[in-house]
Amino acid sequence: MKKKILITGAAGFTGIHACKYFADKGYDVIGISRSDLPEVKVRVVTCDLLDKEKVSEIFNIYKPDFCLHLAGVNSVPRSWNDPSSTIEANVLGTVYLLEAIRKAVPSCRTVIVSSALSGIDHPYGVSKKHQEQLVADWANLFDLQLMIAKPCNLIGPGRSPGFVSFLANRIIQLESSGDHSPINISHLQNEREFLDVRDAIAAYEVLLKAGNWNVTYEIGSGKMTTLLEILNIFQTLTKEKLTIIETNDNKDLSPRVMNSELIKDYNWQTVYPLELSIKEILSYHRLVGS
Repeated sequence: MKKKILITGAAGFTGIHACKYFADKGYDVIGISRSDLPEVKVRVVTCDLLDKEKVSEIFNIYKPDFCLHLAGVNSVPRSWNDPSSTIEANVLGTVYLLEAIRKAVPSCRTVIVSSALSGIDHPYGVSKKHQEQLVADWANLFDLQLMIAKPCNLIGPGRSPGFVSFLANRIIQLESSGDHSPINISHLQNEREFLDVRDAIAAYEVLLKAGNWNVTYEIGSGKMTTLLEILNIFQTLTKEKLTIIETNDNKDLSPRVMNSELIKDYNWQTVYPLELSIKEILSYHRLVGS
């Protein structure tokens, strides 16, 4: 019989990829989303995770073997503009989910996806810090099989609000209009750790099947890349000359590489090199338009 997986945030960038990945792997996928999910043919249940009665009803009906929790606010700027809704989505939404699991299907193996920005001094980082503490407490208090995954910056084809997709959009605008207005970028030597979203989802599957409960797993590529290096890769993929203006704001404070040793113990490794991810991102945006 097919294993059943419930995926929250199914209409998001990672959620769409996750629904397709697990469906292709033969799982019975139930996506929870506040909107329709036309991109992937899986069962979708419309629900806001702040509706705790509806969340409880869903788990009582489907009783999944696995749960991948992707839903929530993942925008730092939005968290500054509306910190209370960020806390509600990331903390209250998570506790309602965990309570539904506890009451309906306590054997459900669950991965809660947090962020490398957890604990950073902004409302989003605060919300993720409290989310992680909540997960640890519920795992201990109620003996639930909960794990936390903390990925680095995820990239890949699809509707992503990230820096790499932003650049892809600017390039196709330039290619279609010939508008060579400069792109403003802060500190070209700023570094990020990038990982293809499909590699991250493969890691989530490993954890769902074999990870140890109440453990936090960092997931990354193991390599820092400067924004200038990203631009240089894009330049090889377009005939148009990219004009860049480097600004002096938002300098990074020496970000660290994620420690992925725990997940590598399960023989997980990356499949998508950075150059391929960027090529596929640009191809996606050329196909759908900006």
